[in-house]
Amino acid sequence: MKVVTTFRWQIVLVLLAGSLGSAFAVKSAEANFSGINEYFFEPNPQEINPKTYNWEIKLNQSDSRNGTYEIAQITRPRNGATTTADTTSTILVESKIIVPNQDGVIDFKLYVGDKEPRQNMGRRGYIGQPIIFSGIGTANAQSGWIVLPGATVDQVVPTSKGTPLTNGSLSVISFTVTNAAGEKFQADVILRRK
Repeated sequence: MKVVTTFRWQIVLVLLAGSLGSAFAVKSAEANFSGINEYFFEPNPQEINPKTYNWEIKLNQSDSRNGTYEIAQITRPRNGATTTADTTSTILVESKIIVPNQDGVIDFKLYVGDKEPRQNMGRRGYIGQPIIFSGIGTANAQSGWIVLPGATVDQVVPTSKGTPLTNGSLSVISFTVTNAAGEKFQADVILRRK
């Protein structure tokens, strides 16, 4: 009888050690991950939150301390050969807003897009989509507009949960639009290290 009882306790200890090891491995993996923790799509957004595309982005402590970050819109033509001169960059969320929280990590929510884009944003034939930044554990927030150089949206590609920060950059969402002249443009919204 004593051999069986001892054997049972050994099994329980092995199972307990295995589950603790798994929990530690998961916690350790989470601590080392920088990128998109959560993402959800809301096809009929209500004001003010949520918007159509909604993310939580969290950087690990190393990436949070390794420079400053900003959120930018990079727009370039899709028709024919493009040059660097054809590409424009607009800062949507400034680096002074994207700061570590009390735990020393950059952690924020990003909301993009209404159900219908705003027409004639900045110029006739352009459309706009709102963007809202909200720091988690900080009082920092900022809102603005993604301005797209065309009125017809051909494609929207949001980045999904689990996408990592790579070489200091993280693509959040990409829009492909066409203007009245039939010219196509791609606008990428990215988190990037300055």
